[in-house]
Amino acid sequence: MPDVHAADLHRLASDLLCAVGTERGTAEIVADSLVDANLAGHDSHGVLRLPAYLAGARQGHVVPSAVPRLVSQSGATAIVDAEDGWGQPAMWLATRAAIDRAREHGLGAAVVHRSYHIGRVAPYVESIAREGMIGQAMANAAPAVAPFGGRSRVMGTNPMAWAVPRAENAPPICLDVATAGVAEGKLRVARARGFPVPAGNIVDREGRPSTEPGDFYAGGALLPFGGHKGSGFSLLAQFIGRGLAQMDPSGYDGPRGVNGPFILAIDIARFTDLERFRAEVEAQCAAVTGSLPAEGVEAVLLPGQPELAMRVTRERDGVPIPDSTWQELEAVAREHGVAPPAVSTAAS
Repeated sequence: MPDVHAADLHRLASDLLCAVGTERGTAEIVADSLVDANLAGHDSHGVLRLPAYLAGARQGHVVPSAVPRLVSQSGATAIVDAEDGWGQPAMWLATRAAIDRAREHGLGAAVVHRSYHIGRVAPYVESIAREGMIGQAMANAAPAVAPFGGRSRVMGTNPMAWAVPRAENAPPICLDVATAGVAEGKLRVARARGFPVPAGNIVDREGRPSTEPGDFYAGGALLPFGGHKGSGFSLLAQFIGRGLAQMDPSGYDGPRGVNGPFILAIDIARFTDLERFRAEVEAQCAAVTGSLPAEGVEAVLLPGQPELAMRVTRERDGVPIPDSTWQELEAVAREHGVAPPAVSTAAS
């Protein structure tokens, strides 16, 4: 399993995206999203997705040369059209629009139409928090998850995320989760590494509980987290994604790179003094991290702390890429005439 430096991964991703017709600046934005996910430890949304992205471009599921545009702004709302292009540039345009709307109106919300996969959601809401605001986002996705009580794919993994600002110069607190018990991309990671997934997260095509990732890809389904609770949150993302972002993914035959995103910015200063808010956040954080750990738990952590620790490690040591994933990346690099970075594939 090679450890690949982030800069090398970024260059490889950018070059491959350019090779299928993406403008260099856009390719850099998409590559940022993928490599940032790897650095945070969420390999499910990292360069593992590159082969699928390239296949999507080849098969016409995404228009690599598309440029997103802000099509309307009305009061506290905005609409972005991704033009069937990469989702990350469109989502960043929507994020900026939501922030601008919130500065003017106290609240700002934006949706993206005709969007491909937007990548990991955390960076968008974290950027809102860095502006001294509260960020919230969600998106629907192609069918992969059975609703509570069901066994066939009806809903997407449908991420939900939020972020709030902490004290000055401290990173925001952010939670970014799939409404499925496990994100589909994490099944890809488990399959690439030959690992099972924890019980209670997938069923096979007959609706039988399974821990084998391959059973999902053979026609099974993911399950929502927390039973009816996760299913209910997922349903909200379905309603908003289909109704507001105009993304009806129900016709897709399994997981595909589409999202119907919604993002909200809340200007804290319209409700209370920002510094007072930061102080209250710090007090609550101290109460959480200062609580007695459960048996077998070393310390009580805040959302996002594991990702910050992982980022330090991977920026220093490189990103571990499973051998099967690296071989796939080398193969698509050869196919597109891109030179992959030289790495050792010796076990680490």
